[in-house]
Amino acid sequence: MSAKPSFFGLHFEIIFLESYSHLKPSERKAIDKAVRLLSANPRHPSLNVHKGKNVTGKYAEGGNDVFIAYASKSLRLTFEYGPQPSMIALRNCGHHESCEREM
Repeated sequence: MSAKPSFFGLHFEIIFLESYSHLKPSERKAIDKAVRLLSANPRHPSLNVHKGKNVTGKYAEGGNDVFIAYASKSLRLTFEYGPQPSMIALRNCGHHESCEREM
């Protein structure tokens, strides 16, 4: 008997939605794929998830840590665990220079 995969619920912060709206369609497609992978398995190897430095999360659910995930060579998204258990809050997305600067 195989276990049914559990997915994380998603919470979209305003800055994520604003940044997403400024991306090209091909960039949105890469972010969409990364979000799907993140929801299914935040430790998926292609996401290259690592902890952000010198930034604190809003939600205590994940220990106040903020994480960075790769959507492509140049695109990133930032997230943290929360606001509720089994949820991921997507904080920002875009090209790595601006995305990581505005975590």
